[in-house]
Order: sequence, then structure tokens, then C-alpha cells
Amino acid sequence: MTNWGTRPIWSMSGSDMLAALDAVHADLARLQTYRLELLAALDANGHAAELGARDTAELIAFRHRLDPREVRRDLRLATALPKYPDVQAALTSPDGSSADQPDLHPAQAEAIVTTLERIPTAAMVPVEHLRVAEQQMVKAAQALNPSDLRTLGKRIRDRLDTDGTEPAEARALAAETLWLKRGDLGVEFGGYLAGENAELFQTLIVAGARPYLTADGERDPRSRGKRQADALTQLLTTAAATGSAAPAHGSIKPHLTVTIDLENLKSATGTGVLGSGTTLSASAIRRIACDAGIIPLVLGSTSEPLDVGTEHRFVTQAIRHALNTRDSGCVICKAPPAMCDAHHIVHWADGGRTDITNLALLCKPHHIAVHQGHWTVHFQNGRPHYTRPAWSTTPNKPSKDPPSTAA
Repeated sequence: MTNWGTRPIWSMSGSDMLAALDAVHADLARLQTYRLELLAALDANGHAAELGARDTAELIAFRHRLDPREVRRDLRLATALPKYPDVQAALTSPDGSSADQPDLHPAQAEAIVTTLERIPTAAMVPVEHLRVAEQQMVKAAQALNPSDLRTLGKRIRDRLDTDGTEPAEARALAAETLWLKRGDLGVEFGGYLAGENAELFQTLIVAGARPYLTADGERDPRSRGKRQADALTQLLTTAAATGSAAPAHGSIKPHLTVTIDLENLKSATGTGVLGSGTTLSASAIRRIACDAGIIPLVLGSTSEPLDVGTEHRFVTQAIRHALNTRDSGCVICKAPPAMCDAHHIVHWADGGRTDITNLALLCKPHHIAVHQGHWTVHFQNGRPHYTRPAWSTTPNKPSKDPPSTAA
């Protein structure tokens, strides 16, 4: 192993830094290969069960505070390597000795092994053909990164699987998966979709994530990842609003249970706790309570339950249809009704009624903005009007719009 830290980085030239990085990557490859060998040996040893862990992956994930999915991925590679001698021989040796084959790093090895492992047994591919495919991919790894190797692997797999596309498509559909886990102030998720499901998902996300120009003609400030997340959120919101993911068309939203102090709910300060254990601000709870099926567990000053409520501010299907007809969308930006929430102008926690004389349609961004106090909505002559926030008018110039605009 290289002796690091003997020379300050600030004293290095560009070529020195690049040479040092080359050495670091070589050492990392050796350590990662050694780690794979240890993982396989530890798993075969059964020591995890002796310690009381469910399995080796759980032991390592807990012990080193690693993502369990990544540990299981590495363990799958470690235990599969003995079946692929060319891959195993090409991996950088932990002791630094050179291999006959070009060196692989473990991420490349994972791409090759995963490709070969996914060739179905039912395809009855001769062993010698698999060996040739393995050798071809190891050789290709001299020039290809892991992503490119996976692309090559798909072509090789398609060529070897002579059963045709239909069985492969069926297997791909059967392998579809989605995982969810609690994240910081939200949820983390990932998964795999196949065939037409993948195409539908990609088409909708790409269409919804197209960048736009701001009102000032500037480029969309959102990152690609944020735009794609916004596109997915909008799809989910639309599905729920149109009845694809809710009991009734455009009216009944998913049910939520929240525990919150009564004074916090009324003043929109403090926090509440959702049924999943997620903490949510009182202002956010007031906003989603406008249109989601919230069941409040209201606590008094000594934290005793005052009321395990019912959905006493429930927006019925008839009310929702009337709102759609009257407002024709968000009363501020005219986003279509399917993308809107039914907003209580006088909040139900403050005694506001759940009827059309106290409700207005708002898209999610403007619903949030109203509850944050940036915009205000009120009734005038039986119709909702909005008042612009101060930032919507250029400083030192009078607004050409009246302070209150009919929806």
C-alpha cells in the first residue's frame, strides 16, 4: 500500500496530483477485492448467525452503518465470483501482484457477473458459450466503464438467450420492483420497471420535467433531478385528484392521521406527527387538511387527547364538482382542476365551513404559498379573489393590476 500523507497536496503539480490519484485508485481496487474475499469467507463461515444477526448482510450493514442494499449487492458479487474464473483472475490482487488478464476493478466485475447471472437457466446456454461471453466482457473492460459493460452485456445476453424476446419480457415484468424507506423529512425510493411500463414512466417523467423559462426570461433554475422529482409529484397529484389513486373522481384524497397540539394547529406554529412517525409543521398540516382526508388527534395543554376527530371538514364529490365548475382551476394561475386542492379560506380548525362559500381551488404551489402568507384569498360578491404578495410588484413602480383580482 502507498504511504499517503507524506507530501502536502498544495505542494504538488497537476501531474503529481494525477499520479497520486492513480495510486489511490490502485490501492482502492486492491482493498475492495480483499473486502469481497472477506465477505464471501465470512458468509460461508456463518459467523453472523453466531452473533445473532439475521445474515451477513445485516451484520455488515449495522456494524459499519452502510446501506443494506449496497451490502447485499456486494455480497452477491462476492459469493458469485468463484463461478467466473476469468473475472476473478482479472481482479486486482489484494497483495498487489499482477494478473495475467487486464486488471478489473470491482464495479466492472459486478457489471460482468450481473450480466452473466441474469442469463436464465431455462435458456440452456452451453457452459462453453458462457465462458466465451465472460472472456469477451473481461477483455472489453480494458476500454469500457461499468455502464458501458452493462450495455454490452445486454447485447450478449440477448444473443445467448435463444428463447426469444417474449420469455425474456415475461421474466423482466416478473422482476419489477419498488422499494420505499423513510428518509430525512421524506421518503427514499427506487426500483425497476420493464417493457411498456418503463417506457410509459420515462415518457411521462421526461415530458413533465422539461425546463421552462421564468417570468423574467431566465433559464429554469431547477436541477434535472429536481425537475424529474417535480414531474413525478405532479403525476401522483393528478392521479389522486382524478380518482386513479383515490376512491372517487377528483374529490376524495388519501386519509392521513395526525397528532397535534390544539394551540399549534390553530396558530400554525409548532409541529405534529403523522401516523408514520414523520414530523410535519403545523402550517403544512393546515394546508393538507384543506383537501386530504385528515383525521386529527388533537391534544390539550397537558397533552391529553381532547378529540379523536372524524373528517368533519371532508370535501365531498358534489362539492368538488361544484368547485371545478365555478373556479375552472387554480384561482391564481388557472392550473387545471385535476392539479388543484380545495382550499379552506377560513380554516376548518378556526371554525371555517366545508362548503362552496368557503372553498377555492388552488394548485399545490399556490396552496403552499397561501398557507405561508405570500398570497391571500377571500370572497367578494360570491366569488374567490386573490391579493398579490408584495414581491409580485416591482419596487418603486406602481402596479398596473388592481390589488385584488377576480378569479
